[in-house]
Amino acid sequence: MHRATLSAVFTATVFIRALALAAQSPVPAPRPAAMSSFMDHAPGQNGAMLGITTGSSGKRDTLGVLVESVSTGSPADKAGIEEGNRIAAINGVSLKLAREDADEPDMSGVMTNRLSREMRKAKPGDEITLQLWTGGAYKTVKVKAVSADDLLPARHTMADMAERAVLGLSLSATGSKRDTAGVFVSSVTEDGPAEKAGIGEGDRIASINGVDLRVPREDMGDGSVSGARVQRLQREVHKLKVGQIADLVVVSGGRSRTVKVTAVKAKDLPHSGNSYMFRIGDDATTLIRTPSAPEWMAMPEMQKTMERVRSQMQRIKVELPRISRRVII
Repeated sequence: MHRATLSAVFTATVFIRALALAAQSPVPAPRPAAMSSFMDHAPGQNGAMLGITTGSSGKRDTLGVLVESVSTGSPADKAGIEEGNRIAAINGVSLKLAREDADEPDMSGVMTNRLSREMRKAKPGDEITLQLWTGGAYKTVKVKAVSADDLLPARHTMADMAERAVLGLSLSATGSKRDTAGVFVSSVTEDGPAEKAGIGEGDRIASINGVDLRVPREDMGDGSVSGARVQRLQREVHKLKVGQIADLVVVSGGRSRTVKVTAVKAKDLPHSGNSYMFRIGDDATTLIRTPSAPEWMAMPEMQKTMERVRSQMQRIKVELPRISRRVII
């Protein structure tokens, strides 16, 4: 991981957290555990990338490293790789942990490091052979690596973000055994599309447009797998266009029903700010809210706000070395 990329991640994450504290927004207390962060896709030494984020999650690492997210339109996406799959081998090199080593803290990042090392040997245009664990069986897929410039999208402006399609949901992945029923809805925007469709806090989304979001029973209680399902839902939402109807299977009170939700522009969604979600630990997702831009610009005593930023930087710096448990290729 390049120092500049890591530094950018650290600064962005801290700034978001500090703004939330400055606005005195409620933030659930995370359990003390290793940290997982949002980072740009990090290419190998030769710039070869597949468009996936991987990590280790515990006892199930005997099947391979966990695919936590997939970039829309990336080589991995086109090859049919999905969040929740596991990569058992790359170009014949095993990424599976021995049973006695799985769930050991000092072994948690070993196979992600091995995956990263193998990717550094590749060049854009090379065909990468991956052995995947998916749907209870292994299969082999071939993925053509691309350069970072071909994979990474252009930076989005605030105006772009305001025009994106949204449903008005906030999601959480806690590693609950109930994640086998679907992704947990932690909050719903008042008068937003989801609320109008009858979705409420505490419901679970079992699928979106036919894409299954339920955690497999064998992965029950694994927070990393739950987080991968959240990423899968987010990727499907990103594919939506404003005005498009999304078919959701919603579980509530032990019963499932199908609802149709019409996506709207983010700027037209009633809200008091923006939601950001990041994970701290293997089984906790923290949802924070920051004030909207006009509100933020009007906040007095900006010097005090920046002091809070610096304070948060010091707090997160302690956890920064643990980021090595995640690798993005």
